[in-house]
Amino acid sequence: MKSHTTSAASEGLIDVHAHALPPMFLAAIEAAGGDPSGFPSPDWSPQAAVNSLNLSGASLGILSISAPGVSIAGTGQAARNLARALNAQLASYATSSETSSRLSFFGALPDWQDVNGTLAELDFLFSQQKLCKGVTVFTSYGSYLPSDPLFKPIWDRLNHYRALIFLHPTTLDIIPRFVAGGLPQPVIDYPIATTRAVVDIIFSGIMRDYTDIDIILSHAGGTLPYLANRIECLLLNPALANLASISLEDVKASFAKLYFDTALSTSAAQLDSLLIFTNPDRVLFGSDFPYAGREAIAAVLEQYYAFVATNTRGSALRPEVLRENTLDLLARHEHRDD
Repeated sequence: MKSHTTSAASEGLIDVHAHALPPMFLAAIEAAGGDPSGFPSPDWSPQAAVNSLNLSGASLGILSISAPGVSIAGTGQAARNLARALNAQLASYATSSETSSRLSFFGALPDWQDVNGTLAELDFLFSQQKLCKGVTVFTSYGSYLPSDPLFKPIWDRLNHYRALIFLHPTTLDIIPRFVAGGLPQPVIDYPIATTRAVVDIIFSGIMRDYTDIDIILSHAGGTLPYLANRIECLLLNPALANLASISLEDVKASFAKLYFDTALSTSAAQLDSLLIFTNPDRVLFGSDFPYAGREAIAAVLEQYYAFVATNTRGSALRPEVLRENTLDLLARHEHRDD
């Protein structure tokens, strides 16, 4: 794999889509019978995360707990304890003398079906610990999408803390669960889960009403850039528009507010579609390490740098542009004292 190592920590990309697999998380997955998405848990360590940053030419990685997240432990006290332990472990990577200059994190939350536990963890992250760059939110919790009225207190609290949200796909409870006789859901279903969740969030009015949050969509927004015009055009049908509780103008404004990472999404088809759909200042770098291994990251980086060098839109996504986009977004969501 070609190295894109930068000359100083103050330069280079910022990886907003890099996962951590602390031992306690792996133990919880094993105790539950494995990852329900069908994807095998890869090897991970803090040093491996730093090595991946070096190979990508990234100076900073923002770690997150990937699907299935804390939900793997249910919705009781054991799951609350797991969320707290994971946030303590993530904070240790962000403050350790060996990795603090290279690693930060998005906080882990309990399954949102445990509303009170989620509110308590948000208070811990933003009022006590004050180290996370934002929080990871999943595309569904059990049979609930993120905008369900059950979760309104959580959105209220997220907006109160001006939280940056990293929206990550999780397992779809569908039959059959896997295509092609066992292909893990991250291959095909995760981009669809992302699209369903963000459309749900937008059509519920969350992006319109909660003005102090921002949302990063994984994997270039799933299929949203491709389907957005279809959604807008169908809302011109009065019968369908009457089913929505949000205007076409508000839908378009909500689309424009979203951020997108490039994890496993750097082909010309994907990046061209993304730049047709949104402005370049909404695009951030992501690797999906370690679920994307060295070979996959090498391939997407090669595609990315080829796009920058040869595509007529390529200069809009130069590494320094993606870095500045991320720095601006993180500055908007720095912790404040309330």
